[in-house]
Amino acid sequence: MTNKDTDPGKKPIRVFFAVSPTQSVQKQLAHQARLLEPLCGGRRIKMPHLHLTLVFLGDVCIQRIEPLRQIMKKLSAKKFALVLDQISYWKHNQIVYLHAKQFPVELFALVDALQTTLAEAGFTFDRRVYKPHITLFRKAIHPVNTDLVKPIHWPVNQWFLLQSRPTPAGVDYVPLGHWRLK
Repeated sequence: MTNKDTDPGKKPIRVFFAVSPTQSVQKQLAHQARLLEPLCGGRRIKMPHLHLTLVFLGDVCIQRIEPLRQIMKKLSAKKFALVLDQISYWKHNQIVYLHAKQFPVELFALVDALQTTLAEAGFTFDRRVYKPHITLFRKAIHPVNTDLVKPIHWPVNQWFLLQSRPTPAGVDYVPLGHWRLK
């Protein structure tokens, strides 16, 4: 089974699971991006779009969103905190991103639980090796690889299902559901 329905009248929407920062953490991430902009160039990610992707599903038929929300209610995972302390560059896709030297096991447990639940329910998703990161810049001109002088502490107590919706001004992220961590 795939995420898409074969009925041409049922247009799919692009969705993914993510954790979104609190407003305080969002401001710290945006401040870090402003500091980096003269060094790396490129297109800075808008503050409301900063997030950590957990699982990318891609195109999902809109009729499958409610069943997707219902199966997520059964998933149980623990709260965790991120300590973002490194800035790095991926040359192959020209992004500058923020990440942790050491991610908590609870993050990987949440991703594993999501993937297992999705697979059991017949949803397809991106199965590449999970490399948690927060993209700060796309199409970066110069690489930046450094430790943060002052790490960003991000308490995570919920996760979201987000729709990536194209608009004339770019992409917008629309929350379709959220669930609390225990």
